[in-house]
Amino acid sequence: MRILFFASILAIILSACPVGSIRIYDAFHGKDKSIPKVLKYEMRDNAYMRIVYNEDVTLTEVIFNDRVLDYSMHGTIFTIPFRTTLKRGETAILSIMAEDESGNTSRSSFRIIGKNLEIPMALINEASIKGTSEAPDRVEILFMESGSAAGMIVSDGLIGEENHLVILPDIIVSKGDTIVIYWDKEAESLEPVFDEGRMGYIINGESDTTLSGTNGALLLYDELDGNIIDGLIYTTGESELSDGYGNNRTRNAAEMLLRLGEWNGDPVSSVLVTSSRVIARLPGGQDTNNAEDFFITEARKSTFGRTNEYLPYSE
Repeated sequence: MRILFFASILAIILSACPVGSIRIYDAFHGKDKSIPKVLKYEMRDNAYMRIVYNEDVTLTEVIFNDRVLDYSMHGTIFTIPFRTTLKRGETAILSIMAEDESGNTSRSSFRIIGKNLEIPMALINEASIKGTSEAPDRVEILFMESGSAAGMIVSDGLIGEENHLVILPDIIVSKGDTIVIYWDKEAESLEPVFDEGRMGYIINGESDTTLSGTNGALLLYDELDGNIIDGLIYTTGESELSDGYGNNRTRNAAEMLLRLGEWNGDPVSSVLVTSSRVIARLPGGQDTNNAEDFFITEARKSTFGRTNEYLPYSE
């Protein structure tokens, strides 16, 4: 009965209102309903994270490896200390709850890995690019200073173009040491080579394919998604495809090296390269970023794992 009564009253009130005078208001009209978003983040010195949001927010919760950090600030850009420094290769999870001025919240989690803070300067020192089962494809890296090779990348083209990547292990190196990568075949022995007080470390590259013959590129990165610190471009110069580079992959790598100033002039000529004659850098690590830094060795005079000797092939 009460329901009928109130329904009748409501009907009378509505009928008394002029047509078109009833308005339904959206209580959330004009209110920001989007959640805060992280625009950029980066870890620095393995000790803190710098995070940029798309709007002003308050960090209501910060958790590092299940440990709640006492950190609550308002703004757009934040620098969050971990309270500890990650070791290279060490992994951790950073989780952050952010709330904007409209009460919208978002949680972001980051899996972070301790970076190698002791990356040494290094050069591509020698390359066997027409390998056989007896003399397989190999790439040698020469270290110009002490440090750790952990996380450094050797690639046969630009990262992201489905090229093979070799991630160097955590080997502590001294100036003059080398790492020799057996590209697609396993080395007979992984025992280091000791030569004139220097170490030549041996690792397997585990590639499914050989290097790209006599038209190709080798790139050395300081880390994954990092900077190119050295490169080698080699071609026969006989192909009209891709402006003489032989293939698009080589051309793309060459254009990048030229743009970065990591290469000048023409590629190294690989016309005289065979399975027993390889590309080698001049002794002492000469590095002027051009073809004059390299020569083609005499047959069976490669020096992988040992100090380079100037024994050029002559026709």
